[in-house]
Amino acid sequence: MIGRICIGLSFAVAVSFASASHALATDDYTLPFYDPSVPLSYGVDRDPRPCYQRDWANVLWADCNLHYGRVYDGHTGMDYPMPVVSPIAASRDGTVIDLFEGFGTEQFGINGNYVLVSHADGRRTLYYHLAQNGARVAVGQAVLAGQWIADSGCSGQCYGAHLHFEMRAVVGGRWTSVDPIFEKRFTTDPGRVPFLAAYLRESNSGSEVIMRYTTVTHWVEFLNAGGRTWRNNIGGGRVLLGTWNPPIRDSAFRAIDWPSSWVATNVDQSGVAPGAVGRFTFGLHAESPPGTYDEAFNVLANSLRWFDWARLGSFHVPIIVIANTRWGGPAG
Repeated sequence: MIGRICIGLSFAVAVSFASASHALATDDYTLPFYDPSVPLSYGVDRDPRPCYQRDWANVLWADCNLHYGRVYDGHTGMDYPMPVVSPIAASRDGTVIDLFEGFGTEQFGINGNYVLVSHADGRRTLYYHLAQNGARVAVGQAVLAGQWIADSGCSGQCYGAHLHFEMRAVVGGRWTSVDPIFEKRFTTDPGRVPFLAAYLRESNSGSEVIMRYTTVTHWVEFLNAGGRTWRNNIGGGRVLLGTWNPPIRDSAFRAIDWPSSWVATNVDQSGVAPGAVGRFTFGLHAESPPGTYDEAFNVLANSLRWFDWARLGSFHVPIIVIANTRWGGPAG
């Protein structure tokens, strides 16, 4: 269940995502952060001439002005304004090949802190202007798409805290910045954050009434509003429903079908693409005395990231345990 105040908002968000023109793309990159409200301030300038600017939509400006939300002259990446020490995510599976984190978080200078990741398709992604000691990975480390790899900052030639995200490919025998929006390198068009969900419906949106010592089956459906496909048959990144408030809490209502004391279930389907609906089916078993309870749950990309619980609809299941008089003992 979600709080009554959130029902209308969550449903509206879900319908908005379902009807929006987020076409599936052909590549496997997602946006390098988790907050879907972060805007693009400037994209890649695809025209090498001074004071000529061409953005991802092939719009051309014959000037040297800043064009907020689009491009500025000579820009080699994509800028995303965000508070310092915001979490930064790997855009795709890869290997960390270089990093530096010794400059101050907001130290202005020629160079800034960064993490550089190499990918299996031959491309590299650069995460720049990071915080001091903001790398959460090491050189040579394999990373998964959506993994928290760094904290943002404003180091280097930085005017206002933001992440500079840059994609590089070998063009004409040398490493060159390329435009992932123009080349449609994201899993969706436009790109999305890796992990995001919107509440749709559940088997019982009121209170689950459970006779003590018995089990009921409950299911809930969420729209995959992020950019990564949800899978139930992998290790790192497997999408599951776990206990919340606090997370990884042993549940008093764990049923025999739960994989662990805090994992209610994995997503039912083997693959839930962006824009599709995933169902989570799990049992609720009542050993607790008769009374009123509340079980909060959240979605987790295993070993990578909990989803935003508020944007997910603050999902929880109110439970009423009633006495069981069929066992021959005292009521309750």
